[in-house]
Formats: sequence, structure tokens, C-alpha cells
Amino acid sequence: MTIATVSNERDLDRLDELPVDLIDELPDAADEAETATTRSGLGNSFDRVQAGIQGWLRHWEPLRLPAFTAVRDVMPDDDHGRSSLQAAATQPDGAVRLTASLYDPPNRDGDPLAWSRNWASLAVLPPAREAGRLFYRFRVSSRLVLDGQASLSLVSTSVNFGVVADIGKASPFHVTGFATPIARPLMGVQCREDQDASASQVFEGSIAVRQGETPAMAFVIGADLLFEHGWVRVHEGSSTWIGPTDPGASGTIEFRYAPAAMLRLLGRLDEPHVA
Repeated sequence: MTIATVSNERDLDRLDELPVDLIDELPDAADEAETATTRSGLGNSFDRVQAGIQGWLRHWEPLRLPAFTAVRDVMPDDDHGRSSLQAAATQPDGAVRLTASLYDPPNRDGDPLAWSRNWASLAVLPPAREAGRLFYRFRVSSRLVLDGQASLSLVSTSVNFGVVADIGKASPFHVTGFATPIARPLMGVQCREDQDASASQVFEGSIAVRQGETPAMAFVIGADLLFEHGWVRVHEGSSTWIGPTDPGASGTIEFRYAPAAMLRLLGRLDEPHVA
């Protein structure tokens, strides 16, 4: 086997950089067919790397939320009282459930009757094994099953959210902007006959973390009711809950850590290779 005839001087210059003698001594095609089955030394293919990266990109760690704890309970001062807006005992399923049965006579004087309640949950994540970013995602959902006839009857739900890189240094309840709800799934829903309203929204975000830090997330679910002159019922099935982004059981959020070294590499992957 020999190298094909070189057509011009320019091609000769390029061949000066190649191991011409070695190439000239390669076996003929017939000899190569005999040894093809025993050829080795190519190393691992890229398939294993690709499969590992694709698997890592698809995988999110689930984190179960502790049961919500009742915090605020604002109610009218008169005999309508505490029992008018009820909440079932919370469970570690990321949900708060409401019921109510209200009546306000048409001859009552004074301002509209108002209730405002909220519940809080604190989720502590595993410590970061190395510096990088914590990525998280979750879904906020709310449903109100209402009935009533009143001159004024408005029900609203809300969710506040905060996250910190290290629970040992700061509280997620005290982060800037926590007082403003991240979502108001249902706002000012009127208590009309056979009213069934629902809403859902997905949230994603990230925060920088150092090695050994323990991130934490705070959630507050709120419910507000404004009512006057008539009757209102909030039926079973009315609730607000936190859950994963995909449809399924509530009560979990999803997170993943991305090491700083990987993020730096990803930032350079599209850069051309130059000498």
C-alpha cells in the first residue's frame, strides 16, 4: 500500500506534518479484514458520558414539607367568632383545608365582617456537599367551592415564599420581599351559587450555596374572607396546597444541587476550540 500521487507543491507542504512513513506501512485492506475483530485501544465511547449527563438533567430530589402550623387568626369581634372559618387539622401533605358557614342579618350596622388566617411550614434541605447553586421548583394550587347570597362576599387565597442558603445564618421568613405573596392563586372570588374556582402556577428558582451550608425554605398559606348581609358557605374541597411541578400527590417540592465546577464548564461548552 502506498500514498496516492500528490498533485501539487501545496499538498506536499501539508504532508510534511503527517507521519508519511507510518501511513505507508499500514496493512492492505485484506490484512485489515483479518484483524478487525481483535482491534482495540479506542477507549470508551461518548455514550456513557451522554447517558450520565442526560440522567442527571432529568433527576430532581423530592423533599417532603412538614405539616403547616396555624399562625394568624383574625376574626370579627362579635358573636360570629372563631368557629365561623374553620380549618381541618393539617397533615404533611402540603395542604390547608377550609370550611365556613356564615350568616349576617340585613339589619346589622357596621363594617363588613372579615376573617384572615394563615399557616406556615419550614423545609430544611440536606447540606450542600460542595459549592454551587441550589435549584428548586414547586407548584402552588388552590380551589374554592363556594355558595351563598350576600351583598358582599369575597374569598382570596395567597402563598408567601422565602429561601436562604444557610438556616444557621438567616431565616427564610425574614428575607427581603417575603411579606409580598409569591402567588395569589384565587383573588376576590364571589360566593355565588355552585361556585367552583381553581388555579395553579409553577415556580422555579435558584440560590448560590457554599460547601456545608444548609438551605431552608419557608411557605405561608393564607386565606381571607370579606362578607356582609346574607349567607355564605365554604364547602369541603376548598384548599390551598404546595406540590411538585408534575401532576400527582401534593406535599413535596423538588430540588437539585449543581456544583460550581459544572456550572463553569457549561458556561464554556459552546466556546470554539482554537490553537
